[in-house]
Amino acid sequence: MRERVCTFGPEESLVGVLTEPDPAKVLPGAPTVVLSNVGLNHHVGPYRIWVELARQLAARGFSTLRFDLSGLGDSRPRRAGGPDEFQRAREETRAALDFLEQKKGQRRFVLMGLCSGVDSVHAVTVQDPRVVGAAFIDGYTYRTAGYHLRFQFRYLSPRRWSRYLRKRKLPTQLREAGEADEVYTREYPEQARLMEDYGRLLERGVSLCFVFSGGMGLSYNYERQFFEMFSPLKLENRVTYAFYPHADHLFSVPDDRAELLRKLIAWAVGSVPPHALTGERPTG
Repeated sequence: MRERVCTFGPEESLVGVLTEPDPAKVLPGAPTVVLSNVGLNHHVGPYRIWVELARQLAARGFSTLRFDLSGLGDSRPRRAGGPDEFQRAREETRAALDFLEQKKGQRRFVLMGLCSGVDSVHAVTVQDPRVVGAAFIDGYTYRTAGYHLRFQFRYLSPRRWSRYLRKRKLPTQLREAGEADEVYTREYPEQARLMEDYGRLLERGVSLCFVFSGGMGLSYNYERQFFEMFSPLKLENRVTYAFYPHADHLFSVPDDRAELLRKLIAWAVGSVPPHALTGERPTG
């Protein structure tokens, strides 16, 4: 494995780390994986998850670029008066793809995003034909009838009541800190529009992976909710999917993080065309 710092984008202001496999281990036909910030976390990702992912992928023959969006981590801020945060993330993600194509000759990419990182990953995947795979971790969710039923039944859980009673014994300041209002919100696309996007991506042959954690309990709480959210698409067996109800939103527990990494790596390896693995050229 080889790792080196690289700069690209407007005025070479974006900073990233390119992780490449040993030349003898390069997987023919493997797309390059591109990762960026998760919220305010810099390019290492929460609990260094992007670092672990990049190095494990290198062991399997993949190259990975993990980079900071402007104004975060090691990347310099953009000048005042520029695009909004969402547009900036899209432009800079495309700049990362352009850099890899120009400097490394790469033309096939896989994007992965967690939480707010899903926004730019989704937009660029829809717009850029170079993207052949995308993983959305704790991405867009919509409440279903099944969600509401389970959400109400949670009050019948003895474990929940036990936690509630313990919480009431906490000092007032600690209790109020745990009940603080949400300070960050995101605008989701309309459900019909998102379903249309997914349909087009599948028609284009893009490999899609969806992962949800128990940390999404206020909007996602059971195994089949994803398929019911988009039931007209009949997504079973058409996408890779996983639900980890005991994992928190940032996969802070090592065992949960390891399971997520196994899922993402297995999916990435599966996104490589079979002919690439054998060294044969496709016919037709």
